[in-house]
Amino acid sequence: MQSKIGKAIRLWQVGFDTGQFYRDHLLWHDAIPYLGCALETAVILLANNHLEHELSCEWYTSSAMLLASTFVNINSHRQAEEIKWMAIKRLEKELVDNSQSNIWINRYLEQIYSQLRSLAVTVSANPRETNQSCRGIEAVTSIH
Repeated sequence: MQSKIGKAIRLWQVGFDTGQFYRDHLLWHDAIPYLGCALETAVILLANNHLEHELSCEWYTSSAMLLASTFVNINSHRQAEEIKWMAIKRLEKELVDNSQSNIWINRYLEQIYSQLRSLAVTVSANPRETNQSCRGIEAVTSIH
């Protein structure tokens, strides 16, 4: 089991780092599949009890926010919003299942809600933007 966890961790790290590399070079579309892979792997790691829970929540949140931010950078606001809501629902489930972890899970939830509010402001300020343009690029940052 531990070797499978190690492989999953390496898969997450490669996906996350490669996606970040493409983001650093403003290659948003190239980053998306790698960040999607990182997010899917983070979901698996979050469900696994062999990894420190706070660490798996951090990786999950980082992966979700970086993928959502990448979608914002290509003005795919709907996809960004869907990812953020998915992350919120999953972390709220973790909060219910792991009440002793509420301080740092709430911190991650606050980050996501803050970004969700920012996204709503961006979309309402630019209602004519389509999913095809690349205006309004978010800062290239990583919360990892």
